[in-house]
Amino acid sequence: MTRNSAVLFRNILLIFVALNLHEIVLSTAEECACKVPNRPDVSSKAETARWMVHYLDWGVLSTISTRLGDADTPSVPFGNVYSYVDGACSYSTGVPYFYGTYMDQTFANTTENDVVALTLSEASLSSVCTDRDILSSCALDNKYGDPENPVCGRLTLTGKFEALKVNSTEYDFAKEAIFERHPSMMLWPENHSWTIAKINIQDIWLLDFYGGATIVEVNDYFASTPTPNISKYGEKARKLSQLLTLQTMRR
Repeated sequence: MTRNSAVLFRNILLIFVALNLHEIVLSTAEECACKVPNRPDVSSKAETARWMVHYLDWGVLSTISTRLGDADTPSVPFGNVYSYVDGACSYSTGVPYFYGTYMDQTFANTTENDVVALTLSEASLSSVCTDRDILSSCALDNKYGDPENPVCGRLTLTGKFEALKVNSTEYDFAKEAIFERHPSMMLWPENHSWTIAKINIQDIWLLDFYGGATIVEVNDYFASTPTPNISKYGEKARKLSQLLTLQTMRR
């Protein structure tokens, strides 16, 4: 083989490897960590709320702004898109955990007023994973679909925002789950003082069918699971959920 032929062969090989690596990255990017089962029956409100919290990946986190407002309107709401988890794919706790920094407006707002609301829409289910089907009740490409359609589930969790103690059991549990389901977060800059925080849920508002919204009791919510088979979610998550339920009852 001549020197020119060797160089040409090497270049072709490099292109082949690059194309295959590109294909692997695309293939991996198209798959989310968690496989989503069917939504619980519309009569199972607490289970539906748990299903949404566990299987959706992001929502709008609302706080009271420290930047906006004046003497006439001192409390001005501020909404911001935030990713979250309630545990790893196999461990559902029902508690939303967030990975953020006090350099961001949302986290900064909670230093003045720690009451927050997280709003979720079932329409977001297919927005970050191309392997998930778009729900006809939520989609705009048919006669009846819309994110505001009552059959397209909506959920708002309201409660107090609490930063977790670094290296606590709950912190390590949440960090592992966050990096499993939102892997790009592992690559974020290290100089942002990243914090893991959660919502201590005080109110649950759910609309998933015609006839008006349902206020789900917090105790019923934590006593439920995203699917009827609790064993799928592991002993670790079950014990953590029990602990969180007891904490809620004591407040």
